[in-house]
Amino acid sequence: MTALLPLKTPRALPATRKAEPVALTLVGYPVSPFVRKVRVVLEIKGIAYDLDPVVPYTEREKVLPLNPAGTVPVLVPEGGTPIPESADIVTWAEARVPLPAVIPADPKLRERALAVQNYADTQLAGVFGGMMFGQRVIVPYYFGKPQGKEDLVTRAMTQMAPPLLDQIAGLLEGQDYVAGGFGIGDIALSSWLRAAEIVGFGLDAARWPEIASWLERCHAQPGYAKVIAEEETLAPVKWARARYRKDLT
Repeated sequence: MTALLPLKTPRALPATRKAEPVALTLVGYPVSPFVRKVRVVLEIKGIAYDLDPVVPYTEREKVLPLNPAGTVPVLVPEGGTPIPESADIVTWAEARVPLPAVIPADPKLRERALAVQNYADTQLAGVFGGMMFGQRVIVPYYFGKPQGKEDLVTRAMTQMAPPLLDQIAGLLEGQDYVAGGFGIGDIALSSWLRAAEIVGFGLDAARWPEIASWLERCHAQPGYAKVIAEEETLAPVKWARARYRKDLT
């Protein structure tokens, strides 16, 4: 079994009475893998929200009053305390609407699912996020520079991604999902792979067939499919598709 990073203890979250509907605003630009993860969870659970597509790199002044760290997503309940950090928002959503569950009830599976989420949001974030998506979307599209550091992109795609994909294959171990049924571990991992695919990283399905079929299962989940369909209409995704399409051929 692939070794996972030690699990961080989630911080205490503001209590919310499940019986009372709360108007929610999700702050964060929708092509962010962290925002995507939260959106998929909210969609799966049927939790209504308004999306405020703030880009923290260019609209930091809008984020800081909600999250001193200046990062997104932030979930803002009307009249309540903002909840920053995607993992904390997922925990809040699971407590508010327990079914369908995205965090397993079984203690061992729960620990595994949360550890996989942490692994995705640290290890995969650095390679598929910062070195691929960051250099190919954040730098040129949002900061307006001619291009990012393509040497970093090449290194990430050719040297650093394959060992991570081997680890993901090990996490699956011939199973449909990484921790029992479809859940937060799958959502977190696949969100980073989608970010990489948008910027021209092509998964070698012959080398990692189990990952290719797993991604199809993940993306076919109703909540996930809706989020993907909406993303494909967005200007940055269309821009990236046109710019990096040749890399997928």
